[in-house]
Amino acid sequence: MTRNGLKVQIDRPAPCQHRLRIHAGAELIGPIREAVVHDMLRDAVLPGFRKGKAPRGLVEQRHADAIKEETVRRATRHVFERVQQEHGLKPVGSFEVSKLEFHEATGLELEAQVEVEPEFRLADYRGVPVTKGDAAVTPADVDKALAQLQESMAELVPAAEGQPKEKRVPALDQAFAKDVGFETLEQLRAHVEAKVREQRAAQVEQALEQAVCDELLKRHTFEVPPGLVERQRERLTQDFQVRLMLAGVPEAQVNERLAQYTAQLKTNAVRHVKLSFILDRIAGQEQVNITQEEVVERLWTLAKRWGKDPVQVRQLLDQKGQWSSVLSAIRQDKTMRLVMDAARVGGAGAGAASAPQQRDRS
Repeated sequence: MTRNGLKVQIDRPAPCQHRLRIHAGAELIGPIREAVVHDMLRDAVLPGFRKGKAPRGLVEQRHADAIKEETVRRATRHVFERVQQEHGLKPVGSFEVSKLEFHEATGLELEAQVEVEPEFRLADYRGVPVTKGDAAVTPADVDKALAQLQESMAELVPAAEGQPKEKRVPALDQAFAKDVGFETLEQLRAHVEAKVREQRAAQVEQALEQAVCDELLKRHTFEVPPGLVERQRERLTQDFQVRLMLAGVPEAQVNERLAQYTAQLKTNAVRHVKLSFILDRIAGQEQVNITQEEVVERLWTLAKRWGKDPVQVRQLLDQKGQWSSVLSAIRQDKTMRLVMDAARVGGAGAGAASAPQQRDRS
C-alpha cells in the first residue's frame, strides 16, 4: 500500500507480531534531509566563517556523514510514527530494525519487527461468581501465634559441662508480656489476636482477588506478546532472587532455587501480562481515570518503602522510564477494585466484596 511517498507491507507471522517492509520515497525523505541541512547550517562552525555563515555546499561536503546519519534517524522515526498511526498499530515494545538501506535518489528501505497488543473480545466481567473463605479466628489460632512469638524470643543457655547449649523458651506470663512491651498478658493476647485477625482478613481478601483473576483469565483466551512476557519474567526472576538473598539463602544456592522455579516464573509472567491487558480493556470500557491525589498517594507509598523523598522517587522513575508503568498500575488497581465490587460472592464471607489490598504493579 502506497500513500504520500510511503509504501508499507505488513505480515503477521505470529500472534501479536508484525513484520514490516517499508519503502519511503525520495519525495518523503527530501524535506527531512532539508530540515537536517538547515539545522546543520545554523550550527556549523568552519574555519574562516562565523557560526551559521558557512556556504551550504561546503557544510554538506564537510558534514556529509553526519547529515546522512541524522536524516536516516529522523526519517526512520517519522516512518514508524506514520505506520503506527495509519495502520492502527499498538506497539508494546520498540520497532526492531533488521534491514536498513538509504539512498538520496531512491529513498529509504526498511524491514522491521514489532510486537503489538493482542486482539480479543472483552467478555462479561461483572457479577463474577466467587467463594469467599472463612476469616474467623479461633482461640487456637491466637495460641499458635503466641507460641510462635515465644519461640522467636527463645535463648540459648549453658548446659552441663561438655554439653551443647540448650534452647530456653520463655514462659507465657506477665513478665514475658512486659518484655515485649505490654503491661499485662491480657493486653498482649488482645494485640496478637488483632494482628491474627488482620492477617487472616488480608489472606481471605487476597484469595478472593485471586479467584476473580482466575475467572477473568478463564473468560478471555488470547495469545500475548512473547517479548513482553520475557521482560516480565526477568522482572519476576530478579524480585525472587532479591527475596531469596534477603531470606538468607546462600548465594551459591540462589541460582539452584531459581532453576527450580523457572517454569512457575514463566507461568506467572504470562498470567500477569494477560491480566494487564484485560484490566486495561475494562478500564477503557468503564472510563476509569486516575486522580492527582491517587498519584501523590502512590508516590508517598513508594517513597516510604524506598526511604527516599517523593521528588527523588519521581525523578528515579523518570530516569528508568517507569513512570508510565506506575500510572498504569494505579489505573489497573482501580479497575480491579471495580470488578471485585461487582463480583457475586458466596461462602463464609458472603456479601458484597470489599476492596482488595492495593498491589504495587509498578
